[in-house]
Amino acid sequence: MTSPVRVRALAKFFFEGDRKFFVKGATYGPFRPDAAGDYLGNPEQARRDLAQMRELGINVARIYHLPPRWFLDCCAEAGVRVLITLPWAKHIEFLVRAKTRREIVKAVRTAVATHAGHPAIFGYLVGNEIPTTMVRWLGVRRVTEFLETLIRVGREADPNVLFSYASYPPTEYLLPQNVDFCCFNVYLHDQRDFEKYLLRLQNLAEEKPLMLGEFGMDTIRHSEEEQAEMLSWHVDSVVRCGLAGTIFFAWTDEWFTGEQEITDWSFGLVRRDRTPKKSFFALQNKLGQDDSALPHRDLPRTPFVSVIVCSYNG
Repeated sequence: MTSPVRVRALAKFFFEGDRKFFVKGATYGPFRPDAAGDYLGNPEQARRDLAQMRELGINVARIYHLPPRWFLDCCAEAGVRVLITLPWAKHIEFLVRAKTRREIVKAVRTAVATHAGHPAIFGYLVGNEIPTTMVRWLGVRRVTEFLETLIRVGREADPNVLFSYASYPPTEYLLPQNVDFCCFNVYLHDQRDFEKYLLRLQNLAEEKPLMLGEFGMDTIRHSEEEQAEMLSWHVDSVVRCGLAGTIFFAWTDEWFTGEQEITDWSFGLVRRDRTPKKSFFALQNKLGQDDSALPHRDLPRTPFVSVIVCSYNG
């Protein structure tokens, strides 16, 4: 990695040192597991993918399993930071038995400690889209407090990275108070509705950075032209609504989850053979390449800015 400086959350944005760091991310994997049980393919393919991601302008890869060390090293070499989603049994009644709670807490502590201090790590998501029925059954307050416990435990294991939880619209009320940034997975295909919802999420995020953990379009049910058009306006909307970044779902059509290869969805920016889709080239123009601090967005005119000066008895 060109710079070992940690990314920090400051007000509504991320910073790498004194330089604003806008998250331009893509989800990566999971792929069919290897003999070691890892879901990220092999080093050779990962290096090729990461180089292609940098060509597009991607600076963060979101993954859904604890990575092997070699993957983090490859990301560090490529200049891509990693947002790690920590998996655990969120579909069971995880708060009912004390033993289950202890096992989850231990798993999070061990996972974060495993790679503590690695310069490629952007941060951790201590959960992803806990089902709304489970949240309501167990209780919003109890689930929120448990997520806060996981964040606290993770932060004790590695205090120099960022922590959050990836929520989604059905459980937008699930808001752990000790997150470093707010993260939501949102799939809205109408730009006006999308921007209205982003502004709502900004109110929920309050003074913390807001970023999207997933956003994309399937090119089996939609055309590549539709995907390219939607992801293009998506970038404009994210910047216009003051977000700290976004993560595209997904880098490639290759996808293994639920113990099976997924062949009836194709959300990738590239195909299984890594040939680029039309959205790749559309985003390359939008995102800027390599370490461009912010996506490129042409303004029709120079905006007016109001400056308000407060004074006492002025």
